[in-house]
This record gives sequence, C-alpha cells and structure tokens, in this order.
Amino acid sequence: MASMQTKDISVAPVAEIDNVAPQPDVKETLNDESWSESPQNPKKWSPARKWAIICFLAVLNLITAMCSSEFEPALPAIMSDLNFRNGSLASFSVSIYTMGYFIGPFIIAPCSELYGRLPVLYAGFVLFMASLAACGASNTLAIFMIFRALMGIAGIAFMLVGSATVADLIPTEKRGLALSMMSFGPVAGPTLSPIIGGFVVEKTSWRWVFWTTLIAVSIFMGKEASLTSNKLGAFLALAVFLMRETYKLVLLVRKQPHRTDSTFEVHQRKEKKAIVANWTRMFQMIYRCPMIPLLALFSAVSTGIAAICFATVGTVFQDEYSFTTGQSGLAYLGLTVGFVFSQCTLGRFSDRYVLKMEARHGLKRPEDRLPPSIIGACLLPVGLLWYGWSLESHTQWIVPIIGSSVIAIGVLYSYLAVQTYLVDAHTTHAASALGACTIIRSLGQTLIPLAANPLYRRIGYGWGNSVFALIAMALVPVAVIIWLFGGRIRTNKRFVLDLQE
Repeated sequence: MASMQTKDISVAPVAEIDNVAPQPDVKETLNDESWSESPQNPKKWSPARKWAIICFLAVLNLITAMCSSEFEPALPAIMSDLNFRNGSLASFSVSIYTMGYFIGPFIIAPCSELYGRLPVLYAGFVLFMASLAACGASNTLAIFMIFRALMGIAGIAFMLVGSATVADLIPTEKRGLALSMMSFGPVAGPTLSPIIGGFVVEKTSWRWVFWTTLIAVSIFMGKEASLTSNKLGAFLALAVFLMRETYKLVLLVRKQPHRTDSTFEVHQRKEKKAIVANWTRMFQMIYRCPMIPLLALFSAVSTGIAAICFATVGTVFQDEYSFTTGQSGLAYLGLTVGFVFSQCTLGRFSDRYVLKMEARHGLKRPEDRLPPSIIGACLLPVGLLWYGWSLESHTQWIVPIIGSSVIAIGVLYSYLAVQTYLVDAHTTHAASALGACTIIRSLGQTLIPLAANPLYRRIGYGWGNSVFALIAMALVPVAVIIWLFGGRIRTNKRFVLDLQE
C-alpha cells in the first residue's frame, strides 16, 4: 500500500480477449487530472451530501457498537436463564462480539475494495438485524454465542466501511473531525448501551435488550403490530436514498467510456483472481509493513483494557456498591463522559496540528496524527490505578467512576490516533489497512477481558488493575518511538508495497 510519499499504486488493467476491445488502463484514469475535477469524484460532492453520509454511517456505527455490551447488566439473569455459572464465560459472552472483528476483515476488507462500499454495507445490515433477532430468541448458550459473533462481523463491516468512506470523501487535512465522529460509536457505544440495557432488564427481561435494539435501529413508523418490518423498510429506504458508492477504483471502472457488456463479463470471470489478490493484501500489510502490526499491538492493549471495563463495570458495582441492575448501567457514565470529552477535543486538535506541521515541513505526514497517542498512553495507567485502588478501598462510588473516565480518555486518544494515521497513510486501501489492524486488535479485545475476573478474585481490584497499569505503561515508549521513527520505517524501500488491484 503506497503512502503519500511513495510511488503511485500499480493497478492491473482489464485483460484483452478475442473479439473484445482493449479497455483503458485504470492506472491512467487514476492519474488523469480530469478525475480530480470530475463531479463523479466523491471529494467534489457538496458538503451537505458528504456530511449526511458521514452522519448516517456514524449513527449506524453507534447503534451497532451499543450491542457489544448493552446486555452486560443483565448477565446474572442470562446466566440463570441459559444455565451457566462460570464468570469468565460470562465475560466471554460480552467480548465474543469482538471475535467477529477478527473474522470479519478477512471477508469485508477485500470485498469492499473489489465490489465497493455499498454491497458490504447492505449485507452487513441484513446480518446484523438477523443476529439481533436470534440472540433475543436463543434458548441455549451455544446459539447465543454464535449469533453474538455474527453480530460482531456485521458490526465491523460498518466500522471498516465508515472509516474507508471518510477517506473517499474528505481531504487529508480535514479528516480529523470526520474520523472522530466515525469512531465515536465503536468506542462510546459500549458505555452508553448498558445504561439503557440495565433499565430495560429491570422492567422487562434480558431478551428485550436485543429486541428493543432491533426496533430502535430504524425510524419509527407504523403501528405496533407491524413495527419491526416497517422500521427495517424505512431504514433501508433511507440508506438507498442517501448512500452512494464512494470507492474511487470502482467509480473509475464505471467511468471508462468504452465499457461493454462483454468486457463486463470478462471482468466477472476474472473476479476470482481479484478476490484472492484483495484478500492477501491484508496479510502483505501485516508481514511486510512493520508499522501496521506495531500499531495493532499498541491498539490491542489499550482497547483490550477498555474491554475489561465494558465487561465488568456493571457487575462490579452490583457486587461492591449494591447497585440495582438499572443503577449499574449508570456506572458506565464515567466512561461515556471520558469518550465525549475526547471526541470534543481530539478531532479539532488533530486537524490543526496536521496543518501546522504541513506549514512547517511543506508536506502532509501521516505521523503527525500520532502525538495524541502519547497522551493516551500516559493517561491509561493513571486511570487504571485510580479506578482499581478506589474500588479496593471502597471509596465513595463516584471516585472509581471518575477514574474510569480517565481510562476512557486514554483509550480513545490512543485508538483514534491510530485509526486516523492508517487512513492517511493508506488512503486508497484504507479498508485493508484498517482490517489488518483490526484482526490483531480484536484478539486483544476478546482475550484480555478473560483474565480480569480470575485476577480480581485472586489479588483484588487494586493489585489486579495495577498489573494492567504496568502493562499499559509499556505503551508510552512504544508511542514515542512510533511517532519519532514511524516515517522512516513507513518510507523505507524494504517496506513499500506495490499492491495490485
């Protein structure tokens, strides 16, 4: 994947066959100056249209992310209803959602760069709705877990497509705010949803946590008897009306003036080879581009620690402070406040810093997106120590909640800086870059929370969070090294990929 300072991306032209006129090389079209001024270029669409698409995808990301932990306050009821007692298994029922984040990019990233953003978006929406209904109706733990993982696959589709769409629509120097909006849902959604889920469970049952989300995911219309079907239709209608294909290479193929039905059939027959090429691109990035696995490990630790909070905050406050199910959802407000604060400050700061560095150095550098990750890496251990020892000392309940807000700021500053860097450094293949990072990061989000409950039981909340804080401290020098030397690593000839479409 070429960066902004490396050579142009090499794109394979459509092949010739007997009786078929040769097609224009997409690379030539890609470098054609007329494309930069073409009304088909998504970057030339009206601001209202571009921001409407971004807001739509941001809301969709928020709703899907809320499902990752919405039922956490209801875990005792789910454990009783589905007949399991293991605490680690209960935490896994929350974090298995991120296993979908591990599996999904293998399919989603190559498909979005071969067929475009829209087909992936629509397929993900259908899978997400079906998984919600199945989780709410499940009567065994196995069915519940399977559809939780499938729900995660659908959720990562919206995340990858959303961030890649920002790269399609917004110039580099203005992406900070848009990516901040797009990342708000995946990060803040898991803290908002338990507040709703806790009270839903208190008033009804844990199954309605999923069914109310199934209903709330769409615009209200129709009578109660036909509520779900009408909502689904309304949401799909809004998506069809608002969304347009934004992926540059797909639009360029459509723009070719001599395209015929026969050449389209040729293209269809060559799609198998193209799928393999797109699918292997993520693996090339992982083992050929050191920055991607390094940033992915950095994100895996920070978001894995955040996943511990998502998986345990509700039950911790029920056990330690005798919160009711509904009140335990309110314990997530500390995380929510931290995420909202980060969203309000990070995007604008990032864009202004990039413009300042561009004026100083005369070029845009993706590494100028990384300084907030250093701030986040420093705040994360502080928040963990604050949160853990205030629980251990059984201080007034607001104290650990404030500590959790510091954790949230540290996590989002680390997470969003990495996301923005990957989009800026690998704009054309942003979905593949984000997918490669997500594969590694999702393992941390899934597996790290499994250690939390056994560790807390053995050494308590204070020392348990001190262990996690010690691990988080190792991120500080990593963040500094990536910022200082990332540009040299990224532009080193040994690590520059000549990716073929």
